[in-house]
Amino acid sequence: MNEPLKFKLFSVYGQILHKKVLEEAWQHVKKNKGCGGIDKISIKDFEKNSEEYLNKLLEELKNKEYKPSPVARKYIPKKNGKLRPLGIPTIKDRIVQQAVVNKLQPFFETNVFHDNSCGFRPNRDVELAIKKVLCRIEYGYLYVYDFDIKGYFDNIPHKKLMKVINKYISDGTVLDLIWKWLKAGYMEDSIRYEQTSGTQQGGVISPLLANIYLNELDWELHKNNLQFVRYADDSIVMCKSKEELAKAKEIVYEVLEKLGLEIAEDKTDEIDFHKDDFDFLNFTFKHLKMSKQGNIYYQIVPSEKSIKKFKSDMKSMIKKSNTYSFEKWKEVLNPVIRGKYNYFLISARACYEVRNKLIELGKQFHGYFYMDYTKLDGYVRHRLRVNFSCRGKKHGGQMQGKLLTVKYGNDFFIKDMGLVNGRYLLNLIFNPTMTIEEFVAMGKHKIHKKRYSIKKNNFFKYALAK
Repeated sequence: MNEPLKFKLFSVYGQILHKKVLEEAWQHVKKNKGCGGIDKISIKDFEKNSEEYLNKLLEELKNKEYKPSPVARKYIPKKNGKLRPLGIPTIKDRIVQQAVVNKLQPFFETNVFHDNSCGFRPNRDVELAIKKVLCRIEYGYLYVYDFDIKGYFDNIPHKKLMKVINKYISDGTVLDLIWKWLKAGYMEDSIRYEQTSGTQQGGVISPLLANIYLNELDWELHKNNLQFVRYADDSIVMCKSKEELAKAKEIVYEVLEKLGLEIAEDKTDEIDFHKDDFDFLNFTFKHLKMSKQGNIYYQIVPSEKSIKKFKSDMKSMIKKSNTYSFEKWKEVLNPVIRGKYNYFLISARACYEVRNKLIELGKQFHGYFYMDYTKLDGYVRHRLRVNFSCRGKKHGGQMQGKLLTVKYGNDFFIKDMGLVNGRYLLNLIFNPTMTIEEFVAMGKHKIHKKRYSIKKNNFFKYALAK
């Protein structure tokens, strides 16, 4: 809740002063990998002398001599072309933060956080957030307030954050630790800079602190009987009328102003789902339409930006100059393609589960997932054929790649090369026992039924002759 608790969390610091607790935290940090901080000690370096490091760290914590180091500042590109700053703590700091998170998280999950908060929480993910959105659409919440907080992680006021945390935690030593992490600063070009606001993106405890702070908004919306779905700082409020939408807008502005945060007006919108689409978590919810049979429906598709990102990533990875073997291409591409496809399929799984649940309740489901995997699979195959056309030659190109369509057909990439296929992954949602052989046979049957134009017939005759 966003009200002070009568029974706050206390004696947390004493719970982390055990070797087993630090070892558990260390295993979690090691599993998440990542590079070292400003002390240049990597995961591998720490692992070689982990026993010694952990004993020394435990001694520092017991004697209250532990002091966090500044984080190493790195930058990663954002979708809009700008750079996102990341703060990379030392392995030692990550272990202590993880130990504290392990003790705080269960308490906040049980007593504080709202059910509609889905990001950076155990057993909660993007799929759950999408399911919640689908359910609300089905129950008539068709007016959406889609708002974005300007630089949320970078702009959280430290004193206001600590005031919120004080409502739930009474352990002064842990509060002091959190304050020191917030004020540790960062190193860039061997110069230390102060951190006046924000939580370091990259810090182990940052997601928890960010959720604690926005929990204030969650419960304020709840008190006003407003339906919302939040994933970290990505939030939407779903309403049944324009009046509710105006009320939601007013409450969001009011609460964020109290929290010292600002709405990003250029990324904020009021949507009438009867006629407007909206994006959420890299998916586009296409507005209500009516079929020729008079049935109302809507679509959920991967956003245009995410499709463009998929193609640009494939283009940058599959270059003409890369003379890999088929096995090497499979090793390089499959993890990336599978990861992207599995994200796209989140909406398909969510639609499938919500539809089945509504049918159980005797209700109709109006949404459906759409994704033309054939085009995306074809794009990857075409890039590879262009690459293959350059082998043993000084040059290759688009036409030479097209001429390899017969030699390296779809079956070759799926069966012989073992390349991940999006259409097959989609079919597995509805038919989990389908084998790759059955999938290929099904594809051949469809191709056999398809009629080719004279132009296409002539092309394939020419390609086959080559």
